[in-house]
Amino acid sequence: MTGDQTTPSPLGLGRDLMLAGSRLRDAVRRRAQREFGLTALQSDILLMLASRGSMISTELASACGVNASTVTHAVDAGVERGLVLRVRNEADRRLADIALTPAGKRMAERVRALIADLARSALEGVDHPGLLAESLAQVTRNLEKG
Repeated sequence: MTGDQTTPSPLGLGRDLMLAGSRLRDAVRRRAQREFGLTALQSDILLMLASRGSMISTELASACGVNASTVTHAVDAGVERGLVLRVRNEADRRLADIALTPAGKRMAERVRALIADLARSALEGVDHPGLLAESLAQVTRNLEKG
């Protein structure tokens, strides 16, 4: 909002949130592809594994919001590049845990840095980025409830 301090309509705010998220995701996708040769899903997988540790493919698919076969293809590509590996799950030998290799951990850090750089650019001109971050975190929590 510029000089107008009126409350935005929920519909307009929802549209703006979706558009901002879409634009940020597109920017991450383009740069990750250009700079690292990664798809958006491969970037998501690296970040998810870096933050949560090893996961089985169904957990990873759910966390990334895609189906299991889509994750399988992305993980196969990551295995080929030496970024992730499959390890037999100790609790259930029928399953395989997917984990980062040392190269995958380094790539996840590069993706994190790329996202931070894009976020800094996106926040130019925002007066209270901390308040925005808190508000967006609350929006996420609210949406996860239902």
